[in-house]
Amino acid sequence: MDLAKQKWRSRFEAWLLDASADANHATQGDRKAEVIGAMTGTVVEIGPGTGVNMRYYASGVKVIAIEPNPVMHQRLHAQADAHGVDLEVRTLQGEHLDVDDQSADGVVGTLLLCGVEEPQQVIAEAHRILKPGGTYFFTEHVEAPPSTRTRGLQRVLRRPHRWLFNGCRIDQDTASLLRAGPFASIDIDEYDRGAAGLYVRHGLIGTATK
Repeated sequence: MDLAKQKWRSRFEAWLLDASADANHATQGDRKAEVIGAMTGTVVEIGPGTGVNMRYYASGVKVIAIEPNPVMHQRLHAQADAHGVDLEVRTLQGEHLDVDDQSADGVVGTLLLCGVEEPQQVIAEAHRILKPGGTYFFTEHVEAPPSTRTRGLQRVLRRPHRWLFNGCRIDQDTASLLRAGPFASIDIDEYDRGAAGLYVRHGLIGTATK
């Protein structure tokens, strides 16, 4: 693996996450504030990137951030400091969390499952660490509907996109993965960002309850 190229891609990804934070806040901020802002106690955020969700956490919440990419850590800490979040960063993969069973009051994963090697295992880990009745909040970009131009564009761009964004899959049926998981209930809302979303315009946002 070319580590220099991987580091360059990670820096580009970090820049893009920061650059798109306000636009995502405009479209999803109310839902994030409603769900993430209501979480208390200890929350595990898997794949927080540069910390775009730090603005939503309530005062007094302890956030354990599972972020395997060290390039993201400095910005992640800066966002936590800016919003007064009690943050602990662990450099782990989402498939294998060093977090005790039933120890988290909430789990957050945004734009997460598209970029991990084993999304089913990450979903299982989120369920494992949650306390009974706890909430997993998610938002993901997903595959476009069949027979659409966007779906065709995804087929053409999936390989270069995955290379550029460190393994991110743009044509994953994430809703099916979530529904097949171990959670007691799933609430999923689909959305379409329109042409401005280019080939990642389709997504889902929701919660899963243990």
